[in-house]
Amino acid sequence: MSMHLDAATVICARWVAPVAPDATLIYENYAVVLDSRGKIADLCAIPEATEKYSDSAIEFVHLPNHLLIPGLVNAHTHTGMTLMRGKADDEPLLTWLHNTVWPIEGKFTHRERFCHDGALLAAAEMLISGTTAFADMYWNPIEAAEAVERAGIRALLGLICIGFPSHFAKSEQEYIENGIRIAETLKDKERITLAWAPHAPYTVSDSALKQLGQLSTDMQIPLHVHLHETEDECSASAKLETTNPACHRSEHAARPLSNFDRLGLVNSRLLAAHVVHTTDEEISLLANSGANVVHCPSSNMKLASGFCRVSDMIAAGVHVALGTDSAASNNSLDMFSEMRAAALLAKNVSRDPTTVPAATALKMATLNGARALGLSDELGSIELGKQGDLVAVELGTRVHTAPVFHPLSTLVYSATREDVREVWVGGKRLVSNGKLLHLDVAELLVSAEQWMSQMTKEMSSTT
Repeated sequence: MSMHLDAATVICARWVAPVAPDATLIYENYAVVLDSRGKIADLCAIPEATEKYSDSAIEFVHLPNHLLIPGLVNAHTHTGMTLMRGKADDEPLLTWLHNTVWPIEGKFTHRERFCHDGALLAAAEMLISGTTAFADMYWNPIEAAEAVERAGIRALLGLICIGFPSHFAKSEQEYIENGIRIAETLKDKERITLAWAPHAPYTVSDSALKQLGQLSTDMQIPLHVHLHETEDECSASAKLETTNPACHRSEHAARPLSNFDRLGLVNSRLLAAHVVHTTDEEISLLANSGANVVHCPSSNMKLASGFCRVSDMIAAGVHVALGTDSAASNNSLDMFSEMRAAALLAKNVSRDPTTVPAATALKMATLNGARALGLSDELGSIELGKQGDLVAVELGTRVHTAPVFHPLSTLVYSATREDVREVWVGGKRLVSNGKLLHLDVAELLVSAEQWMSQMTKEMSSTT
């Protein structure tokens, strides 16, 4: 299992869950070796690693009670909205968007540092929770990129398109032109990749969607979109109820996914968030096309959007990843919660306790997420040549995770994000002993408090 490359760090763990080639595979008392580029150079038993890598310049990290897993991938979120956490809860999706989210965004997202500060707060929360990469869809990806660079996390940033004017653009075409310019600006950024991000079928026209689909193909980057999130969205579009705000902006009476297929958008680059309401035919279409579905169980439950048919999708061969959605709708960015919720929900929806076992939940949160981001050749599993995006979770040392009969079971059904002890991104350690090494948490909290005060003052004056 070795590659003869220079070794910089040897991480010795009680258990290693590589996720590939088999999601159920566990190595016990194993070492993962990172080279000077931060990539995985070797995977071997600890005694072998101790003998092979005896150079005093090599750092050895000993994790005697830890499960080492690939970094978690949050495949759908809106980082800037972290500053709206708890602003409005317990409302239907469109009510929440129209009454709270969009008015706040109209007042604040163009202000200097708002999107940066939200993204940085989100990055801190994700890193300390074991998430090393995320797919973002939000205003001002330039500011989000600054936060990503500062935090050291990895991100797929969305180039937004939406069918109403904002401080960022006055038309769909202007959003697209801005996205092309932003892509040029960010093209050489380390740890940052891009996606076209039309908001949803009910906010973006067919002509813009088709153009974005062609750009996605030309640039070989994902198309990140909300799709089939609510039953109303699907039924209104099928009946072409144009007075219903949930209806897609198409001249064709069809369910959104069918319309996407007509437009040539259902392919392996499609990163479709939610996909809660599906027919058997639609699941077959997703499977045959290689499209990626991002299941967001906590957000869907909180907004009462329904239950994604995850078990049926997996059985059909659909690639299903996991996402938190925003901290304004979830209200956290905790992928441990999403793994557990996804496993439990799938069992209840299918009435089958064997579906989505712990190993599958972990694969959804790692390798499937990396695939959705278009990065499965680099991330999502502990394999030779891949990036050293790794997370060490301490098991069996606290009452809620003891005893450890099966590490993957303990990880998904018992552990929490509080059990994350060490995090590496590209071989660089960003979390140690559960603490962020390169971000000032006190500074982040002050910023969040200041933005909350401004939102409270300014939004209350408009109601």
